[in-house]
Amino acid sequence: MSGSLAYDPPRQATMRVLVVDDEPLSRERVRSLLAGRENVDVIGECANGLDAVTAIEAYAPELVFLDVEMPELDGLAVVEAIDPERCPQVVFVTAHDQYLQRAFEVHAVDYLCKPFTDARFDDALQHACQRVEERLGYAKTHHGVLELLADLRQRSDQGRDRLVVREKERGVYQVVRARDIDWIEAKDGGILVHIGKEAYPSRHTLTDVEDRLDPCVFLRIHRSLIVNRTRIRTVKPLWKGEYLVSLSSGRSLGTGRTYRAAVEAFLGCE
Repeated sequence: MSGSLAYDPPRQATMRVLVVDDEPLSRERVRSLLAGRENVDVIGECANGLDAVTAIEAYAPELVFLDVEMPELDGLAVVEAIDPERCPQVVFVTAHDQYLQRAFEVHAVDYLCKPFTDARFDDALQHACQRVEERLGYAKTHHGVLELLADLRQRSDQGRDRLVVREKERGVYQVVRARDIDWIEAKDGGILVHIGKEAYPSRHTLTDVEDRLDPCVFLRIHRSLIVNRTRIRTVKPLWKGEYLVSLSSGRSLGTGRTYRAAVEAFLGCE
């Protein structure tokens, strides 16, 4: 597993807390502010987003202090990668972006702005504790962050260049670049992301992925299929508005009649 993941066996406590930040001093700062609190058990810390997703699924903390600005997989993408039913209460920690802070406030997402005071930390912790006690975390937290992500993506290209997938054999998460993807198919309530000879599962729906990928690069050809336009080699007409799309990998995929206009628009632009 990349990065570092330190895990301490849990002790008896009211609330299990995970600290996630790529800066060691920032993790130490949060841990020092949590030290000695009777209702808190810091179960571990992570230095990157991929390890954070693994730790959240493995140790089920009730609360996560989660840095926003991390390489590869940032804090927002961490929450997006987690099953909604396993999403803990989250306090995001951000360094400077005032727009991001306003977005947090609009969507009622808890956050701390670095550098934060002891008093501001105490307020955030108290609010998080209250939400955990009232069982307002998990799916509600996840839904709030997804609304935040949708809001941010309407204003930028954030998230269009990568996806979080899971390796089947090792069961670990990794970030893949969108341009490396050959095609994506809906599978068992989620999706399979095909890159070369490998297929990586993700819990996202095909519609979720379609909304976040660049439409100039990816084309939906069927209710269950999205293809990378640059991988298309031939398109063969079949019948009643359906086509057979052959990719550079040798894979052939059938289109759906509903997507006839999209496929023909693609053909007209080539």
